[in-house]
Amino acid sequence: MSGSARTTVLLVDSHPISLTGLRTILEQFPDLQVVGDAPDGDTAATRYRQLRPDVVVINSHTGTDAAQAVRRVGALAGAEPPLPAAPTMLVLLNDTAAADRVRLPGVKGLLSSRSGSQELAAAVRIMATGRSLLIPTARPGPENSPLEKLTVREVEVFRLITRGYTNAEISAELTLSQSTVKSHIQKVMEKLGLRNRVHAVIFAYEQNIIHSGS
Repeated sequence: MSGSARTTVLLVDSHPISLTGLRTILEQFPDLQVVGDAPDGDTAATRYRQLRPDVVVINSHTGTDAAQAVRRVGALAGAEPPLPAAPTMLVLLNDTAAADRVRLPGVKGLLSSRSGSQELAAAVRIMATGRSLLIPTARPGPENSPLEKLTVREVEVFRLITRGYTNAEISAELTLSQSTVKSHIQKVMEKLGLRNRVHAVIFAYEQNIIHSGS
C-alpha cells in the first residue's frame, strides 16, 4: 500500500459511462482515491507505472477485454526496471463464465459487477491489505459448487451475510423487505446446515467460497 493514508485506485473500463459511475462510487469514500483511469490494458499498464496505485479495478464487460487488461498489467511484475511490488487487481464480473479466463497472476479478487457501493469499497480495502477475495458472483454450476442447493437470490443473500451485512443492510442492498430477507436467511441456513452467521462465514472459508490470505 502507498505511503498515503488513502487507498489509491486505478480504474480500467472501456465504457465511459460505467467508468464515470465507478469513479463516483469510490470517490464518495474519504479513504479511497481514484488516481487515474484507462480504457484498455495497454493504457492501464502505462498508467500503472506512472501512478503506482494500491489497487487496479478492472470492470469486465466481456471476459476477453478483462483478460487482456489483466495480462498487460500483470506482465509488469516481471518488467524492467522492476516495480517495488507486483500489481494487485480486482476484477468486476458480470458473467460468471468469464471467471476462469481472468483468474490470472495478479488477480487477488473477483466481485460481481452488480455489487453495491459498500461492498465494492470493502473489496478495494481488502485488496490493498494484500489479502485475497473471491466471492460468488451468481448462481454457481451444480456440478462442483457447495451452493448448488441455493437459488440465485439465496446466493446473493449468503454472499452478503459472509461480508457482515445486517438484515437491514441486506434489505437495502437487494431492495427486499426485511421479512423477505429473514425468510431467505432461514432457507440458506437450512439448506446448508448452518447454525448461525458465524458458522456461515466459517463454511464459506472452508469451502473456498471466500478466502483471505497473505
